[in-house]
Amino acid sequence: MIESLHIRGLALLEDVALSFGPGLTVLTGQTGAGKSIIIDALVLLRGGRGRPELVRAGEDRLVVEAVFDVPAGLRPLVDERLAARGLSPLDEEGLVVRREVVRQGRSRCFVQGTLVTKAVLAEVVGPLVDICSQHEHHVLARGDGQRDVLDRYGGLEAAREAVAACHRAFRRAEAGLAELDAVGDDGPERLSFLQHQIELIERVDPAPGEEAALRERLALVEHAHRFAAIAHEVREVLYEGDGAVVERVGALARSVQAAPGADDRLARLVEVLAGIEAACEDAAEEARRLEAQVEVDPDEMQRLQARLFELESLRRRFGSSFEGLRERLEKLRGEAGRLERLDEERERLRAVVEARRDELERAARALSKARRRAAAKLSRAVARELGDLAMAEARCTVEVRWNEGAVPGPFGNDTVVLQFSANPGEPPAPLSKVASGGELSRLLLAIKSVASKGAQVVTYVFDEVDAGVGGAVAEAIGRKLQRAAEGHQVLCVTHLPQIAALGDAHLRVSKHRAGGRTVTRVAALDEKGRVEELARMLAGSRVTKSAREHARSLLAARDAGGRRRRRR
Repeated sequence: MIESLHIRGLALLEDVALSFGPGLTVLTGQTGAGKSIIIDALVLLRGGRGRPELVRAGEDRLVVEAVFDVPAGLRPLVDERLAARGLSPLDEEGLVVRREVVRQGRSRCFVQGTLVTKAVLAEVVGPLVDICSQHEHHVLARGDGQRDVLDRYGGLEAAREAVAACHRAFRRAEAGLAELDAVGDDGPERLSFLQHQIELIERVDPAPGEEAALRERLALVEHAHRFAAIAHEVREVLYEGDGAVVERVGALARSVQAAPGADDRLARLVEVLAGIEAACEDAAEEARRLEAQVEVDPDEMQRLQARLFELESLRRRFGSSFEGLRERLEKLRGEAGRLERLDEERERLRAVVEARRDELERAARALSKARRRAAAKLSRAVARELGDLAMAEARCTVEVRWNEGAVPGPFGNDTVVLQFSANPGEPPAPLSKVASGGELSRLLLAIKSVASKGAQVVTYVFDEVDAGVGGAVAEAIGRKLQRAAEGHQVLCVTHLPQIAALGDAHLRVSKHRAGGRTVTRVAALDEKGRVEELARMLAGSRVTKSAREHARSLLAARDAGGRRRRRR
């Protein structure tokens, strides 16, 4: 459940810190005081859209932060989602989330102190809080909204995703066929163009690493004559010419050896001279090899330059690296091959489209069958709930109609219609045409009550779900909220004293002038404060003694009802 909520800079809320407990917490206040701003804050924490206009005038940002006490049954799910995103696991402090919306720039979301995306925030907080607002009245009146209600109640998410996946596959196959059909008229011209490009690349036939080898060889050829001259000079001076170094060093070595009285003292000198002679021979041999390498055909330079120009022209023509030309050639060959087999490929794709359509049809029919089963159960369950909401004579049925002849869409091929009749003897008609605002409120609460049974949602938030009702109906709605709060935390914004009196905790939202600015404040009420607030709700701006007595009787009735529930 929500343990604490801190809001700063949101609309009329300057800086508010709230604590919540289990059971039913009611929020009341005069029209325009800002009760629904609390709901707006929770919507932001569930990943709702953060609009700059929500930021309080004079502030550069709004901040909403909450601490959740996650029950044991939900901890594995939340911990799994946290771990999947590399976030810190739950600890004794619970789950800490934060949302910032700036007036100029991007909003920021934090989970467990780590910056995350809005989608991750919604994924983590979504299972914990369910918000039911007047906006859902409109959702409930729409066909797609009624379909979504049924699918959530029936747990049909997997079946819906199977249909959506089949629909995506069908659309991809259709797009492929359409692309092929579009090419059909221009096929011969396109094929001729592709074949010309293939011929250009194949004629040049660039080899991997060829450019680098060519440039290296060209550099050598361009300096070949200079290299050859140097190599020839080395051979002549060291080894082959008249008076070559090798010849003179050898003569010196022989003279030293033949010196009279030669002994070990001259042996080292002979050894050094022999090394010089060997080194000169090695250098001459290396020069000979170099001269052989640089001996080139006089026309080779022209051939090398022509080949490099050919490769460079091909590269510029196709806008690709030399390595990418081979990949480009394979793509061109593949497309040309498909065009050569155009009719055959078209028939193949037509068969694929039909197969994907059949798969989509089967998945949609399976979903439709599951929806009809869920619709029958939902109709019976809602009927029981309506009886508890002073609408025992009302009839609500959920119809699932298969759209014969239509291709299923991503949500299947059904039209889901909530049929409603508030009065006996009147035939049910589509909900959007016959239900009043008050009837929509009660029907929405009935559906929420049905959906909450067995659900793992911790906190339910109702924003004026009692709109358009009063009297005994209001009390019936209040009792329904009380029962829901026995297993969940329930927060309810209400304008009806009959409902406000049933809360386990009561928060009053009010507007004040401070420093020339309008500020919304939220105060937790004690028993005396509750009497005054309920009396105001009963009597209006002028609170009378009888209004206070009536308020006390409402609170006494709440206490008596609580004792009866505990005895049961």
